Amino acid sequence: MAGYSRRINSWAGFAGKKGPGFCVICGQFGELTRDHVPPQGCVHITNAVLSRLTMDSQSTGQQRDSIYIQGGLKFQTLCATCNNHRLGLDYDPELKYFVDQMRIGMQAVVRNVVLPRIVRVEVDLHLVARSVIGHILAAHAVEDTQTWRQDIGASESLRQYFLHSDRAFPDDWRLYCWPYLSRKQVILRHAGWMDISLPDAGDKTVYGHIMKFLPFGFWLVHNRPLDFIIDALDITPRGVPDSVQEAISFDLRRTPHYLYPENPAGHQIMLFNNQQSSVAEPAPVRAKSRL
Repeated sequence: MAGYSRRINSWAGFAGKKGPGFCVICGQFGELTRDHVPPQGCVHITNAVLSRLTMDSQSTGQQRDSIYIQGGLKFQTLCATCNNHRLGLDYDPELKYFVDQMRIGMQAVVRNVVLPRIVRVEVDLHLVARSVIGHILAAHAVEDTQTWRQDIGASESLRQYFLHSDRAFPDDWRLYCWPYLSRKQVILRHAGWMDISLPDAGDKTVYGHIMKFLPFGFWLVHNRPLDFIIDALDITPRGVPDSVQEAISFDLRRTPHYLYPENPAGHQIMLFNNQQSSVAEPAPVRAKSRL
């Protein structure tokens, strides 16, 4: 059990080397700070159970339940500028506002069942997108901060969009969002989905990143084929940033299963690296924090 705990804690930033490193977003070398994923203010978890999306082949359920963390997921991978200023001051407040509006709307629906189960919110989509992207990019292993990569493949355009607030959202990506009704927090990076029912091989597969926490699921999808169905609302920011809030409506009667999309159904399958996933769920009240 100790070996399993060290592996997962080191990956998530709770153990291992904590000296200077390269910020995984901007590349600045120096002391790194811990980024909360999802951000503080959006969730209220004091103690949580940490695991991968699927279990280690040598792990048991009992071992998984013994790995506790305080304050949710934290990744020591960002410089103070990216963490405290870009995320903390510029982008995260809008994501928190987005989350708060959704929670208020959901509570109103529960109190008055006569109303249609539609929640309408207004938000600056560029700020929300940059916040989501920043936290997904931050979810690296501690070891990844010891070297700097000038290019991170398909996700490089996301990094540049995050760093340059005057840029339009990259054309090769789409951001999807849906009501997520679970307290389990999920981070899944660099995963692929395939719909084997589609006739054209080029239309079968999408690649992307996921971040889910109550009350939203977010899915960044790269070059989605038109025939590949995604059961979520497209909230991709349009045009150049202009600080204009847009109205978005969520139909709570069409909420995907809480395991969507990492538990595909029908003709879809998913390919992913378990080391690029993390799941945090509220710990039992009786549990004692060990980290």
